[in-house]
Amino acid sequence: MTAGRGGGRAARIAREARSPTTGMPGVTSHGGRNFEPLTESDVARIHRAALRVLETVGMGMLGEQPPGVKAMLEQGATLDAHGRVRIPEALVEDALAGACRHWTLHALDSDRALEIAPGQTHYGTAGGAVSILDFHQRHYRDTTLVDLYDAARLIDTLANISWCYRPLVARDLDSLRALDVNTAYALAAGTTKPWGITFSLPQSVAPVIELFEMARGRPGSFFAEPCCHSVQGAGVPPLQYAYDRCLIKEAVIRAGVPLMIASAPQAGATAPAALAGTMVQVVAEALAGLVYVQAIAPGHPITFAPWPFVSDLRTGAMSGGGAEQALLMGAAAQMGHFYDLPCSVAAGMTDAKIADAQAGFEKASTNLIAGIAGAGMVHESAGMHASLLGCALESFVIDNEMLGGIKRAVRGIEVNDETLSLQTIAEVNVEGPGHYLGHQQTLALMQSEYHYPALSDRQAPAAWQDSGSSDILERARTVALETLSSHYPDHLAGSLDRKIRERFDIHLAPARMRPGSHWAKSEPTVTGST
Repeated sequence: MTAGRGGGRAARIAREARSPTTGMPGVTSHGGRNFEPLTESDVARIHRAALRVLETVGMGMLGEQPPGVKAMLEQGATLDAHGRVRIPEALVEDALAGACRHWTLHALDSDRALEIAPGQTHYGTAGGAVSILDFHQRHYRDTTLVDLYDAARLIDTLANISWCYRPLVARDLDSLRALDVNTAYALAAGTTKPWGITFSLPQSVAPVIELFEMARGRPGSFFAEPCCHSVQGAGVPPLQYAYDRCLIKEAVIRAGVPLMIASAPQAGATAPAALAGTMVQVVAEALAGLVYVQAIAPGHPITFAPWPFVSDLRTGAMSGGGAEQALLMGAAAQMGHFYDLPCSVAAGMTDAKIADAQAGFEKASTNLIAGIAGAGMVHESAGMHASLLGCALESFVIDNEMLGGIKRAVRGIEVNDETLSLQTIAEVNVEGPGHYLGHQQTLALMQSEYHYPALSDRQAPAAWQDSGSSDILERARTVALETLSSHYPDHLAGSLDRKIRERFDIHLAPARMRPGSHWAKSEPTVTGST
């Protein structure tokens, strides 16, 4: 397993004292850190407040005492008279000092592997939508296993989405075991990008890992080269370890699955209405999750994942696309930098139900702020609607376009002797043509300095009208339909697929996994059946 540790308070102080480096890494490997909603003093106060919460309020236990709590008690945590686990500052600092700070998320296609570390920003999917905007009928319906497979193979073709974490739940499956195994199969069959899955049962972890290893053709390889990660919180906000979730978390850790240590309280509902108070609680919960992991598996590959959500206090419903959501995720990324941990946040969660103007500005603002705040992994960044309750296939295409521009903005402007262009300015203006269009520097930088969107319209009005006056939603639907009608990945074809189906109860019919299925352009979609 590719991983690294090192840190703690002294290391953080030393890092902060060093001068910043120069240079411009590639689009997917540089976190912006150009947006800081918190001052240095604010960050320190939130950190101290979170430590105080863990020491004086602690973590309650929903259900029985989770096994990992025993290890925490042996290492310095205590139980108070109310049965809450009090976590002292020293135990938190030890967990931070020993935490994994860089690891590799592998993939079926090795060229698609990702380096996860502080200062590197990647965008990908996540979520658990229970409804989907039917592509042909244009109304919301329950999500199915076929929908998950279709989403995975569409994401497989979208260059700015770096991993495929299951974005929706296959609601047509009749058991949690079948859900976990078939979710894993749909991901493995649909894309060679890194995968992500949320487990429903601890008993599902071993068979899912076996399925992934069969897909790779390398039994026993997962622990050393994990190709799937998991968002697995240990608790239920506010400030509770949940026995069932902890059992899943421990099974995930034993299998070597990189873990997003997530907590997702909702401001005004399961966290304080004050945004600063929400940050205190979510940081405390994520740190409590880190202590839990370190107590049972020091150095396990993790990503610090405080995911504070927002309530619309007029209704109590979640609001995923508001300015407050963007601010909180920017602050969460800032706290991840303070701890020098790879940090995951959730962005791109529009409240809109379709890919309209509301969806565009909510997704763009939250994803951009997450990137320029320097988040390491931005989950939920594409495809999601209705505050994570819904998703739409064409939105993955539009959001992929959006993420390309955002990643270019996050990369920033490279300033050095060459890019200052003094010689170029002199050549063009003293003896040159007075413009830069044909200059060698312009030709050399066309592809590296600029991002060229594939769907966005840049035509003059007359040309746009002559070409059919289409909008981006129409163009995205065309791309999605063409892709879904033709792109059927075959890396699990033939005998390999037969072996997987003999070993596991796979519900995804082979007829749905080849051209001529319900995505034939002349046929309507079939809803609900796998």
